[in-house]
Amino acid sequence: MLAYIKGSLEMKMTGYIVIDVGGLGYKINMAEAGIEKLGAIGETVKVHTYYKVREDDISIYGFNTLEELKMFELLISVSGVGAKTALTMLAVCTPTEFALAVITEDVKALTRHSRNWCKIGPKNYLRIKRQNNQRTTNPKHSKRSRQAK
Repeated sequence: MLAYIKGSLEMKMTGYIVIDVGGLGYKINMAEAGIEKLGAIGETVKVHTYYKVREDDISIYGFNTLEELKMFELLISVSGVGAKTALTMLAVCTPTEFALAVITEDVKALTRHSRNWCKIGPKNYLRIKRQNNQRTTNPKHSKRSRQAK
């Protein structure tokens, strides 16, 4: 629904930021590492977003790069891993480190960073690996197939 939000950075708080877009302030949950990488208060920033709608909650999660967003989406697809846990995981591992560990099935590389990685479990690493392979090999997602249409 919301691919990204671009506007004036109004607040940096623990766990979230507020971006003003045309007089409307969007509260965006982010990992602390992501918040630190943003510009100063008052600067124009662009944050890639994940819009979460649940029966009792509507939240926006923000990321500095599309790779971080894709990693977040993969993590929350795993049973037992929620949005807050996925944000914590993003804070201790880059998408590149994550992809390399999943491809090589190096669980130890991830679990030494944070106990949260233990929540995923070895079976889910294989599931993530399969999902990641499907996304990269699925013709619907390739640039060439979209150009041919």
